[in-house]
This record gives sequence, structure tokens and C-alpha cells, in this order.
Amino acid sequence: MRPVVAHVVVVGAGWSGLAAAIELSVAGMAVTLLDAAPQAGGRARRLDVTLGDRWFPLDNGQHLLLGAYRETRRLLQLVRGDSAPPVDVVPFALLSADGLELRARRLPAPLHLVAAIINARGWTWRERIALLRWVRRQQAAAWTVAPDRPALELMRALPPRIVRRLWEPLCLAALNAPLAVASAHMLLTVLRDSLGSNRGASDLVLPHGDLSALLPDCALPFLQDRGADVRLREPVQAIERSGVRDGNAAWALELRERRLQADAVVLALPPARASALVTSALRSELNTDELKTAVSALDAIATAPIATVYLRYAGGTRLAEPMLLLDDDPARSHFAQWAFDRGALDPRCDGVLSAVISGRGVHEALTRDELAQAVSAQFARTFSLPAPIAAAAIVEKQATILPVPNLQRPPPRIAAGLFLAGDSVDSPYPSTIEGSVRAGVAAARAVAREFLAVG
Repeated sequence: MRPVVAHVVVVGAGWSGLAAAIELSVAGMAVTLLDAAPQAGGRARRLDVTLGDRWFPLDNGQHLLLGAYRETRRLLQLVRGDSAPPVDVVPFALLSADGLELRARRLPAPLHLVAAIINARGWTWRERIALLRWVRRQQAAAWTVAPDRPALELMRALPPRIVRRLWEPLCLAALNAPLAVASAHMLLTVLRDSLGSNRGASDLVLPHGDLSALLPDCALPFLQDRGADVRLREPVQAIERSGVRDGNAAWALELRERRLQADAVVLALPPARASALVTSALRSELNTDELKTAVSALDAIATAPIATVYLRYAGGTRLAEPMLLLDDDPARSHFAQWAFDRGALDPRCDGVLSAVISGRGVHEALTRDELAQAVSAQFARTFSLPAPIAAAAIVEKQATILPVPNLQRPPPRIAAGLFLAGDSVDSPYPSTIEGSVRAGVAAARAVAREFLAVG
């Protein structure tokens, strides 16, 4: 058996980097966690958003958690122990502002989904029967498709309103891409593990607070208690091979003011940043072919934006449900696809509503102020609300990978002692919290296989 690795550096303290660091520390490895940002959490973290004369603990983007997120739930249990996260767990419900309703029932699978479709409100019997048949076809095919294709091609036999008002918004929410662009294989994987699995897998998990409070705020002390060195505001400039130690490849990381040695490096970064660091390693790596292959794969991954608009209204302002589907129509400047009532779950955010705009579109040409004004007008028409007290738009221009058909992502191990995590790495999942956590766990286990001879 090889000796325990002396030192693993994880670059990136988003949820994937945190997952990798936690798994490595639990396995007994010495861990250093680096991130250029001033706080952990990556694209699922708390922001103190100023709305008028007050600031509110919100998030840099709206994220959904599902009962199917088993690795995320395991990680939360590991880090939080007996301190259960304050969440509401409710059966899956797709509720629109104009009365469409699809609610999973508390019945054993697959009856929970069958009952939801049969009892759906606002849909015609023709639409419900067509949807039921479609679901049964996917179940019979084990929620798989070959070869991969745009997800829209799965919907050819469905009534147009089912496609536009059900599958299009769900695809945007899960994959951050429209049906015409998104991978059918990836969409079916998400559906298989949520709506197509046991009843609890489709549950919605609604945190009472912000996302940093859910994991990152607990993960950093957990790591430090186990001897991990956590350094925020510490960007990595380059990495290079620095020789061999104990029979294993060793690496050096160039920081702003020092050089850090490591036995292994995990890059838990977006594709472009991971590519830049892998490219920097080419000057010192003897076997460049595998690194060049990884760089080519990373450079071929496109990204897509997510915009979140926060609107502050008078205290006590509420939506009918914590989460509502909107009938978006860019031609009318109705860009928002989902509305959330932040105050319904977190009293600190009383009166704050949020809107999510997933994927690419004409809204990208607007300034943040113009986008906030457009969403304010959309909420006024949809919910009969007055003008908000204040509004703020947050735009993550490269929020997720673009999950196109047959997307090729590099594996967790790209060279001796060099590993990938995050959205950059090969996975059947899109850029969800669960996908990020699983990628971090996979990278940590790949490190263990290389240095601990763990199968």
C-alpha cells in the first residue's frame, strides 16, 4: 500500500471543492483549501443585498434542492451532525401564477406521479392523458435515450402547451438551457432520479435561510477542526510539476506571494479557469498529451447565464406559494420564469420576492437596472403588485455549463496527482448542487485510489 498522501490542495471552495476537501480530510489526508473569493460557496452562497435602506441575507442565485440529492444530504449530515438544517420538505409541486397545478401525492412510486397527472388542475384531459403516456414510455425505456439528441425531440408527440408550460420551464430550471439546446440524456437522468424514482426523491427541500448557512458556514469549521488549512482571498496563478516524492508526482502552486508544494491538486473550478491552470502545467509536465486532451475538452465546454432579480415590497407582502411558475414571454418583456417568496421561509427577508431568468435570451442586452425594471413590471401585471420599494439584479454570466447533447467532459483524474471537480468534470448531471457535490466526491475518491490504493 502506498503511504498516505502528505498534502492535497483543493483549488476552489464552491460546493464541489468543499465536498472534495471534506471527503479527503475524513480519509485522513492533509488538506489545503484555496479560493480567490472572500467567502466559500461559489455560485451557491450568501450575498448581503442592499434593497433601499436595508440589507438582506440573500443568495447570488436561486437554487432548488430535491429529495433525490442523496450525496448533498449525506454531506450535510456529515458536516452538521445533530444540527439538522432548517428546511421544509414538501411533495413536488409545479404551481403556476395563472392556475396550472401539478402536485405529487403522498403515495408509493410510481402512483405518486400517476395521481399527480390525473388530478392536475388547469390541464385538459387530452393533455393529461398524453403526459401520462409520455411518462410511461420513459419508464419503459428506463429513462434513457440513444443516441443523445436535443431534449425537444423527446416531446414531438406531446400537446404544445404541455411542452411550453411544463417541460420547457422544468428543463430551464434543471439544466439552464431550453429543450431545443439541452441534452435529452441529461434531462432524462435528472427526471429518472427525481420524478421517476421513489416518492421522497421528488420532494422539494426548501431551506429556511441562505445557502451559505446550509453548508459553507458549517463546512469551514468542520475542515479546520480536522487540521485543514483554509485560505480565502488566495488566487492560484499557475501550477507546475515539481518532481517526485515518495514515488508520486509532486506539484507546485504559484500564489500571489508564495509557492505552495502539494502531492496532489484538485481543481474544483469552472471550465475556463480550470483550463487556464491546466495549460500552465503544460510547461512542466512530461506527458503533455493527456493534459492537452483535458484542455481541449475544457475549452469546448460552453456556459450559460442565470439572472436573479430581488424585489423588496412592504412587510407582509406574500405570494400564494413559496415558489410559482411564471408564463414568460420575452416579446412582452416578461423575462422571469419563476417567482420565489423569500419571506415565506425566512422572516429576515419579509417582503422580499425574487425572480429567476435561466439561460440565454434577449434580456442579456439589458443593463441590470433595466432588467430589474422589466421584472418589476412583470410582477405588477402578474400579481397586481405596486412598484417595489427597491430592486436589484444579480447576473452570473457563466453560471453553468451548457449541457448540449453528447457533451464531452474530462474525467476526474487528468494526470498523475492532478484531478478535476466541479462542473468541468465528466458526469451524467448538469450544473446542479447535487452534480457539483458528486463531482467533488468523485475527485476525492480518485485521489484516494491513487494514493491510498483504495478501490
